Amino acid sequence: MPEISRKTLNLIAPYALPAAKDSPPEILPWNSTDPWGLENAARRTLGLLLEGEQAGERLYALADYLLTFITPADRWIPQPDALLYNGTALALCGYLCAGQHREAVLWRQTGAARLATAAHARRAALEDRPLAACLQAVCLAADELNAPILSDLITLRERMWGRLLDHARAERLHVTEADYPGEMSHPVAVSELGALVRNRPWMAKGVTPEYLMDVDLEEAEQTCRNLLTFRAHMLVRHQFGSEIDWHLQLFEDKESTVSINGMHPVVNLAYAFVQTGKQQYADQAARLLWSFYNQCPMPNHRQIVGPWRTLEVGSRNWRVFSDLLGYLGQNPAFDEATHAMLARNRLEGIRYLLAYCGGPNNWYQVESSGLAVAALYSPELALADAYLRIALRRLKWINSFAYYDDGFQFELTQGYHVFPTQAILSVVKAARARGVTLPADYVALVEKAHEMYQFSVQPNHLLPMFNDCNPNPTDPAPYLRYAAGLFNRADFRWGGSHGREGTAPDHTSHAWASAGYYVMRDRWGEDGQFLFFDGAPWGAAHQHEDKLNFVLYSHRRPLITDPNIYSYSPTELTHYFKSSRGHNLIMIDGMGQARRFNPLAQFKTEGRNEWVSQPEFDFVASEYLEGYAPDPYPERGDASQVVQGFTHRRAIFYVKPGYWILSDMVRGQDANPHRLEQIFHIAPIFDRTAAEPLRAGELFTSPGLVETRDAGMGNLALVPVDTEGQTVRAQKGETSPAVGWVGVLGEFPAWDVTFERHTLLPTRMDVVMFPLAPGEQSSLKVTRLRSDEMVSAFRIQGAGLDDLFILCEDGAGAVTVDGVTFEGRALFLRRLPERKVLSVGLVRLEA
Repeated sequence: MPEISRKTLNLIAPYALPAAKDSPPEILPWNSTDPWGLENAARRTLGLLLEGEQAGERLYALADYLLTFITPADRWIPQPDALLYNGTALALCGYLCAGQHREAVLWRQTGAARLATAAHARRAALEDRPLAACLQAVCLAADELNAPILSDLITLRERMWGRLLDHARAERLHVTEADYPGEMSHPVAVSELGALVRNRPWMAKGVTPEYLMDVDLEEAEQTCRNLLTFRAHMLVRHQFGSEIDWHLQLFEDKESTVSINGMHPVVNLAYAFVQTGKQQYADQAARLLWSFYNQCPMPNHRQIVGPWRTLEVGSRNWRVFSDLLGYLGQNPAFDEATHAMLARNRLEGIRYLLAYCGGPNNWYQVESSGLAVAALYSPELALADAYLRIALRRLKWINSFAYYDDGFQFELTQGYHVFPTQAILSVVKAARARGVTLPADYVALVEKAHEMYQFSVQPNHLLPMFNDCNPNPTDPAPYLRYAAGLFNRADFRWGGSHGREGTAPDHTSHAWASAGYYVMRDRWGEDGQFLFFDGAPWGAAHQHEDKLNFVLYSHRRPLITDPNIYSYSPTELTHYFKSSRGHNLIMIDGMGQARRFNPLAQFKTEGRNEWVSQPEFDFVASEYLEGYAPDPYPERGDASQVVQGFTHRRAIFYVKPGYWILSDMVRGQDANPHRLEQIFHIAPIFDRTAAEPLRAGELFTSPGLVETRDAGMGNLALVPVDTEGQTVRAQKGETSPAVGWVGVLGEFPAWDVTFERHTLLPTRMDVVMFPLAPGEQSSLKVTRLRSDEMVSAFRIQGAGLDDLFILCEDGAGAVTVDGVTFEGRALFLRRLPERKVLSVGLVRLEA
């Protein structure tokens, strides 16, 4: 049995904690300070090794835990030494258990790779005492056992101690042709590997269905000429020469490197071949795969940006390679040599994803899904079951808090909900192709997550765009169509066919109460009305400062929109899209929301949400209590500038079908007047086929009315209840500062309307949002009846219309307005054309 000397182990003694007496949990604790948190688990394992623990179940369980988990959940608590100690402990476990446990080689290789990554990140500084001790301990253990050692550790040791060493035992994560058979359960000759992995009929079952293919034949032709389209938060083309530069970064924007290494053009070639049968597409797909393999060797330590960024390693394995193998695997272009190369690349991806991962957001979900799919597609590997076990354990951890229990993904953006949900779905798809059974709770979560597509979608079949979303509008129908077959859901079939098949969902308006998102809808179908409201936390990533934001749709078009984001380039417009100025909110003294300074806001929000949904009305309310701050470009201010004295409560009442009443209450803690800006982003006219796919329409503004006036289309009237002392301005396409833009299919000017007033607080800013049929103009008259900190009441009159609205705050008690006594939260009374009472509370009408 291997033994490591006491002298070597004593090097790590200053960094060890008392050995664990209990067994590690199934998944990593949320709290990094927990005894089984990332760093503590590693240091407790070092303590066990110092006590002389030998190979056995106790050490095996610890090594498996250290191998599986590498990213802390609470990212805002710094753990600068966690990777260092994790890699050290894991590598030492691997050396100590060599020959005793079949996965010890994974512990050795993965631990050494993590240690090397930590050392490179820390500049291999000899004065870094923890690093020097850990590196020396692992290297000396390898020397004492005459065992293989990662080449990077030898190089780092040379750099730090200034002498050349013997590299005869050096190993790499890279998999050579000669190496691969030794990784198999039943080794074959190198020359036979390609035929073995090519002859798998089940691979054809693991493909994306043809109706999910978003094929672009023009782009496929261009890809054959090495003219590639970049689509990750941008829309540009780049003409390469005879070879692709897989490390290219355009415009100082890492998303260009992300895009090319996501290999969408390669997948599109496969889809183009399926549609046309043209051999040139299959040939070019194979050429590009070989180009990547030859130009982008697998590194021994983590690559933060580039071809081996962990996110792209994960996504290639579930989103690219399975379709290429399924649709082109039997094509002459994908010969035995290509299949053998892809098998090696798959194992390299497994090794890389075992060693490294991103943070606890969609990265971790995508990477773990890629690891699971790669394992399922590599049944010939002796450790394939171990790779799948680790991937599923990681997915159980991340999914336990990456989805709220209502099924919305915790980045709280429709665009980034799609990405990880398709990733975890890919594991189901691959497992069913292979005939492998997955845990029932995993499959149930995948099904629940698909309900976002069903209930978020606007009547025009496109998802709204909250927080960062892909600049290309998404129709989720293909996803629902596929999920309908997997989960036998008639309502998914209805959504997946735009209502032509299946059964419509059993309700229209919908609440994700845990996430804090709400949809108001009067009916299913393209003629429906729709409002999506944000009462959610800030989100795990891709956040905008936009709580209480909403979008509105009626008469077959969006009327109020979220401007989304176009790219991640550090530009003024990118800054604008993330800021409160870029959303339908209230700003105070030029300040916007400031949750970015509070990491705890990622997953929970202060204040309470209210939701009541009835056949004839919906009511939603939420509040922002988390501070305001300046948000200048290019810097975003700092935490010291956050002002906590202001709060904003927003309520929206919807009469189905009909119109919406928006009621804003702003409170403060001083006796000074403040400048309030109530912002509305008017949706541009969308025509994907036009040379300019989005254009700002016609707009009329006055202090008492803002109205879109687009001929032949539905329009919107915004009627403020109070106009005294209030001004209105409409802006589009401005810069320095940026005002009036949308980030969809590019960056386009669009109307940004602001009602502004200087006033003491508390104050109300109430607006009637009234959709208009084509050719109709507003005839509304709104009369204020009461406005104070406890009650807002007004009368809304128009052609054949006479409505009363009362909104009461907590503690208002019974109030009497215009002959109506009401006690509760909200009352809507229609007197004309026929009497209707809609209330959240108790009402007593006049005789």
